[in-house]
Amino acid sequence: MLNEPQLPVVDLHEICKPLKDEQFSLFRHEREGVFNLTQAHKHNFFMLFFVTAGGGLHHIDFTKYEVTPGSVFFLAPGQAHNWDLQAETTGFQLMYGPEFCIFPARQWPFFSAGAHPLIQPAAAAFEGMLQELTKMEEEYSLADMFSIRLLNHRLWVLLTLLERSYEQVYPLVNASGVRLVVKNFLELLEQHYKDQGAVEFYADQLHITPQYLNIACKKETGLTAGHCIRSRLVLEAKRMLSLTAQDVKEIAFDLGFSDSSYFSRFFRRYGGVSPVEFRRAAQRMP
Repeated sequence: MLNEPQLPVVDLHEICKPLKDEQFSLFRHEREGVFNLTQAHKHNFFMLFFVTAGGGLHHIDFTKYEVTPGSVFFLAPGQAHNWDLQAETTGFQLMYGPEFCIFPARQWPFFSAGAHPLIQPAAAAFEGMLQELTKMEEEYSLADMFSIRLLNHRLWVLLTLLERSYEQVYPLVNASGVRLVVKNFLELLEQHYKDQGAVEFYADQLHITPQYLNIACKKETGLTAGHCIRSRLVLEAKRMLSLTAQDVKEIAFDLGFSDSSYFSRFFRRYGGVSPVEFRRAAQRMP
């Protein structure tokens, strides 16, 4: 088996100097973040982008999103992204590593597998978030012996405010057993999409029938469980085609395909174009 392919990963220290060498950074986009990320890449940290003015386009995992004032973008480690923003775009960029939080680990819904990467909170809620960010900015500038602890607490408050707005925009995250089944399925899929392609495997791990898993996925996502599995493979293939120089045969092998021809047919069927055509188009992306 080949080694895991090394996709281009941007570390927090490559973008800015984190506070006291901790895995945390906060800055105004218009002061320190005015650069266009034209080359798709991945992060090894969590990122929040609060847009207060301006606009442009943000590509996240090869889906294009419009950047507008009042929007909040979420990026989890491992997601591929790049953007092209207007010069007058303003807002806050907040970044933190998985090890930064002193609170017990939890899965925020906007950072979970299959989550929507963008919300437009209500005006009052967005203003409350900006107030928290301003307080965090003041604490960040103090950088004294209490700052890390206070920033941790304020980060928890900010993430909780975001969770409230996220659940208002996407109310299904409040649902119940069906939502929990799909959430657990998508988390399992993140671990096994390369080596397990059968719905039966995931249903067995979740102690439910394949039929129920398909019904739950269809209700929550509009897609069957099988479609989710295939879509996850196609997404990873797209990341590898656009972010690495590996040839198609190597990518096919890394994704668990023993036959590169079959992989190419699979990609064309579920990705809409051949792997070579996708790579050429990705290289031309602004």
